[in-house]
Parts: sequence; structure tokens; C-alpha cells
Amino acid sequence: MLQNEYEKMKAKSVDQLKSLTLADATAQDIQLELIRRRQFNAFDGPRVAAALFEHAHLWDAVMMDRFALSNPGKLPSLGLIKLRDLPDNEWNVDTLYILARDREAAKKLAEIFNMEEWGGMVSVHDAPEDVDSALGGCLGEKAVVAIWWD
Repeated sequence: MLQNEYEKMKAKSVDQLKSLTLADATAQDIQLELIRRRQFNAFDGPRVAAALFEHAHLWDAVMMDRFALSNPGKLPSLGLIKLRDLPDNEWNVDTLYILARDREAAKKLAEIFNMEEWGGMVSVHDAPEDVDSALGGCLGEKAVVAIWWD
């Protein structure tokens, strides 16, 4: 699918996101809805989702996940906490990852999230070799903003 076709499809606001059927939602819409539904400690999912929509011109993709340790030949250490908690309708994640359009956009997003004082630890990853390694390939000047909540 071409990028501009995808842009036309994805939700443009929290209200539009909430009105989508699952069949009509993009994979990105589903990630945003999972973020919107999450609440724990200082993390306020509806507020974070609204801020992401407000600043959507700065990012290409967002998702929330949690740290796991590779354990070759075995299950990932700490990697299946989400699976464990699904029967309780709990999406147990703690780190927001934002694929910023470029380094400047990543810095701006970090400023925005730091100014909001949401209790998350913000870090910008803009070294091309680190970003390429994490994303599995070269994406040019992209950067990743990670925000971790305890």
C-alpha cells in the first residue's frame, strides 16, 4: 500500500478512532486504541493518545510494548507477560515507542512529552546504526522516541 493511501485510511482523532469498527481499523489504529485504553501509575492512555493525534505530523508509527530478554532456544525472559495477562483483559505494556519522521521531529516529540510532565522517562534514539538495528533495516534519517513508565 502506498504511504498516501495509508494516510487517508488511518484515524485522525481520538473520536474517530473510537468510532471505527475493528474491520475498518488499520494496524496503527489498533495500536493507538490499545494505547488509549491503557491506564497505570502515571500513564494516562487517553491523554497520551490525544497528544499523539495532535502531533501526528511528527511521527510515522507508534506502538506500546514492554522489554523482553532474548533467550535463544527458550521462551523470552519477561517476554510473555502480555500473554499471561490477556485473560484478565489487561494489556501489560510500559514503553511507548514512536517512529519519528526525522531527528528534529524526535527532539520535538521528546520536548512535548517532557513538558507535559507525565511521569515517563523519555529517550531519543537517533544514531542510524542503532535505529536500523532495532527496526531491521535502513530507514534513512528516522529516529525513535522511547517513553518508559514505571
